Amino acid sequence: MTEEKVSEEKKTTPVVAEAEKQEKILNALQSVLDPEIGLSVIDLDLIREVVFTPEEAEIKMVLTTPFCPYGPMLINQIQSVSETAAEMPVKVTVLPDRWEAPPWLR
Repeated sequence: MTEEKVSEEKKTTPVVAEAEKQEKILNALQSVLDPEIGLSVIDLDLIREVVFTPEEAEIKMVLTTPFCPYGPMLINQIQSVSETAAEMPVKVTVLPDRWEAPPWLR
């Protein structure tokens, strides 16, 4: 194998590809704002985890309040923006209202 092929393989490993997609999703989610508070879902720490399978990505999130009136709208925006950024289907799962630090803050 030539050196170019080896370096090309390293760039496209599944872990690197997932990290790049996760970064794209998290960056894109900066544009999704809570309409009442005016801050992004990232700044509000509503996104808890981004998980990848070969078929789709799953975003696990919490809402600002259990009966958030804008919940369905936020979920749709998060899904739409994430699918565009990741270029794959995205499922959004709303977690129970129990605060835990996201993985990148632990």
